[in-house]
Amino acid sequence: MSATGTPRAAPDRRPGGPTRAPIRIAGAGLPSALVSTAILVAVAATAMIPWWPVYESGAFLVAAAVAILVGAAVGVVGAAFAWPSWAVVSTVAAAYLVLGVPVAVPTSAYGGVLPTAEGLIDLVSAVALSWKQLVTISVPVGSYQALLVPPFLLGLIATTASVTIALRTRRPALALLPPAGLLVAGIVLGVVHDDVAFEAGVAFLVAGVAWLVRLAIAERRRASLAGSAEAALADVRRIVGATVVVALALVGATAATLALPAGPRSVARAELRPPFEPNDYDSPLAGFRAAFEPDAADLEMLQVRGLPEGVGLRIAVLDTYDGVVYSVGGSDRAGASGQFTRLPYRLDQSGTPGERVELDVAVLAYDDVWVPGVGNLERIAFGGPRQGVLEDDFAYNDVTGTAGVRSGLTAGDRYTSQSVATVEPVDLASLRPGGAILPDSPDPPDPLLRLLDRWTRSSDTPGVRLAAMIEGFHREGYVSHGIGEDEVPSRSGHALDRLAELATAKPMVGDGEQYAVAAALLAREIGFPARVVVGYLPGGEADAEPDGARTLHGDDLQAWIEVQAEDGAWIPVDPNPEVRPVPERQPDEPTIVSRPQSALPPPEDPTPVDDLAAEPDSGSQDPDRGDAWVAALLAVLRITGIALAVLALLASPFLAIILAKARRRRLRRRAPTVVERIEGGWQEFADQAADHGYPMTVTATRAEQAAVVGGLAPAVLAAVVDRAVFGPDGPRDGDDERVWAAVDELQRRLDEPRSWRERMRARVSLGSLGGYAGSRKGGAT
Repeated sequence: MSATGTPRAAPDRRPGGPTRAPIRIAGAGLPSALVSTAILVAVAATAMIPWWPVYESGAFLVAAAVAILVGAAVGVVGAAFAWPSWAVVSTVAAAYLVLGVPVAVPTSAYGGVLPTAEGLIDLVSAVALSWKQLVTISVPVGSYQALLVPPFLLGLIATTASVTIALRTRRPALALLPPAGLLVAGIVLGVVHDDVAFEAGVAFLVAGVAWLVRLAIAERRRASLAGSAEAALADVRRIVGATVVVALALVGATAATLALPAGPRSVARAELRPPFEPNDYDSPLAGFRAAFEPDAADLEMLQVRGLPEGVGLRIAVLDTYDGVVYSVGGSDRAGASGQFTRLPYRLDQSGTPGERVELDVAVLAYDDVWVPGVGNLERIAFGGPRQGVLEDDFAYNDVTGTAGVRSGLTAGDRYTSQSVATVEPVDLASLRPGGAILPDSPDPPDPLLRLLDRWTRSSDTPGVRLAAMIEGFHREGYVSHGIGEDEVPSRSGHALDRLAELATAKPMVGDGEQYAVAAALLAREIGFPARVVVGYLPGGEADAEPDGARTLHGDDLQAWIEVQAEDGAWIPVDPNPEVRPVPERQPDEPTIVSRPQSALPPPEDPTPVDDLAAEPDSGSQDPDRGDAWVAALLAVLRITGIALAVLALLASPFLAIILAKARRRRLRRRAPTVVERIEGGWQEFADQAADHGYPMTVTATRAEQAAVVGGLAPAVLAAVVDRAVFGPDGPRDGDDERVWAAVDELQRRLDEPRSWRERMRARVSLGSLGGYAGSRKGGAT
C-alpha cells in the first residue's frame, strides 16, 4: 500500500531488470518526485557557482541552465518509465550532441541555434581537449571556442545521476555526491578565488541541508503512516545530526582558513606550462639597430588610432638580463614574468592605477610575434583575414603587459585593444620605489657606478637620485646609431663591456639600446624595480593625420625604461638624449703629477765597493774577499735554482694541460678543410664553455649547447656553423676565419666578468679534456 492508501505496484524482480517502483520518495507519486527534483536542481545550481569566475558571461548561464534542466528531465523520465541504464546513458549522449553546439559551442552554431559539422567536430574533440585548454588560458573566457563544454558536460551528467539516484535507489541521500563532484571540479579547474569558493560552499551546504530535510520529512511521514513514529524520529535525528556535522566541518574549515597565514592556493591551471614561450624568440632589443638601416627606416610599420600624446606604443617589456642580452623572461626563469597564458575574453584591471586607453591598430610592414600595445591589457579583438588564427595563437603576460602570437603579425592584420596605462607625466623626484620582484641581473660595471656616484652624490633620496641620473644621461649623452658614413662610430650591443665603454667614452655616444639598459641597471642600483621597454615613440601632434591616426615608421623605434612606484604603477622614463650634433672625440689626457722642487742632496761618501769600482784594475785582488763573494753568489744561485725547480715541478701538470689545449687549438685551426676548421672553431668554443663551468653535453646539438651558455652571440655562431656544415652550398670563403674570430670574442666575454683566479682555473680545467671533448672529432690526439 502507498502513503495514500492505494495499492503499490510490485517491483520487477526479473534478473537484471530495473526496479519498477519509479518514484521512491516516501512512496509518493509524480508531484512529490518533481518537488524532489526541484531541490536537486537547486543543489546542482549551487555547484555551478565556482565556475562563474572562469566565464563571467551570459553564455555560461545559458549552458549551465540547459545542462541542469535537461539532466533533471532525463532523470525524471528515466525513473518514471523505468529505463535501463543504457537507455539513460544514450539519452544523455544524444542530448549532448543535439544541444551541445548551440549551447556549449555557440560560435560554431548556424544562426546560433543549429549545429554545424564544424561545431560537432569541435564538440566531440572538446570532450578530451577542452580541459587542458581551460586551465592554460587567461580568465574569464566567455564563450570562446569550445571552452563551455566542461561545465555543460559535467552539469548534464551530474544532474542526471543525482536525480536518478534520488528517484530510483534506496539511498536517496547519496544524490548529493554527483553535484559535490561538480562543485569540486569547478574549484580545481577554476581560479584562485577564496571568496567565491566559500560562498559556493555555503550555498551548496544550504541546498544540501534542504535536500536532507526533505528526505527526513518524507521518511517520517512514511514511518508514521506505518505506525513506527519512534523509528521515524530516529531517522530524523540521524539525518539532522549528519547535517550538523557537515555544517560544523564547513565552519571549522572556514575559521582555519581565516586564522592561518594567507598563501597562494594551488589549482590545476597553475601546474601546466603556458602555450607561448618567449625564450623561443629573439629579444626585441637584439635587432634594435636594424630598424635604422636605410632600407628599413622609412617603412610604414603600423597605423594606430587612440594613442595618447607622449605615450609610446610598447612592443615588449624586457625584465631578464644575463650580462649580454636583455630579454623577455621565459617560464623557466625566476619570477612570474615568463608566464604567458591565452586571453580569449578580458582581464579585470580595475585595481591597476592609470587611465583607460583604447587603440585601433592596423599592421602594415610590421612582422614579428610581439603584439604592440600600452599599459595593462583588458581586452583585445582581432580583425582581418587571419582573425581566427590570431585569436588561437594569442597569449598575454599580465605581469609585464607583454603580448604575443606564435604565428606572428603580418600585413593586413588589425586589432582593437582596451588597456589601463599611465598617461600623465610624473615628477621623478617625488617617486618612491615599489616592491616588485624581478629576475636577478649582474651588477653595473664600475664606470657606470662612478657616473652614478658623480651625478647623484648630492642626495640620498631615491626619487631625486633617479631624476639626477636621467638628467645626467640627457646632459652628457649623444645619439648615434653608427650606421651611416656620416654618423659618429657607435658600437651596437648592450653587454656589460659595451655599457662600460659608453660610460668611459668622451663624449658619451650610443642609442636607445645602450641608454635604456644602462638606465635600468642604475635605477635598480638606486632601489627602483626597473625594466627595459622596446616600442615606437611617434612624433608630436603635427605628425598625426586628420582622423587622429598615426603612422609609425621603422626609425620611430626606441627603447626606454619603466620603474615601479610605491603605489604599484609602472612609470615610463625616457633616458635617451635629444638628437644633436656630436662633438669631436676628446683625446685621452695624460695625468700630470706635480712634484715639489728640492735641492739635490750632496753626494754620499764613497763606499769601499765604489772605491774599488773606481780604482783601475791593477791585476791583483784580495783572494779571501773574492772567494767570499763567489760563495755567496753560488749560494744564491743554488737556492734560486732549487726554488725554480720546485715551482716548475708543481706547475708542470698545469703547464701540460695548457700546452695540450694549445696544441688541440692549433690542430683545429689548421685542419686541412674549411669545414673541419669551422667545426673545430665551434668545438673550441664548446670546450671553453665547459672549462668555464657550463654543463655542456656531447650528444647535444650546437643550438642546445648555445642555449646552455645563453645569449644571442652563441646562438648566432651555432647557426652559422650549422649552415656552413649542412647547407647545400657549403661554407663561403673566409667563413672559417670569421668563425674563429667569433670564438675569440666569445672567450673574451666568458673571461670578462670573472676574476683572475677564475680565469686561470678555466685555463687549467680538465673539463674539456675528459670524455666530453675526447669523444669528438677534432680533439687533441
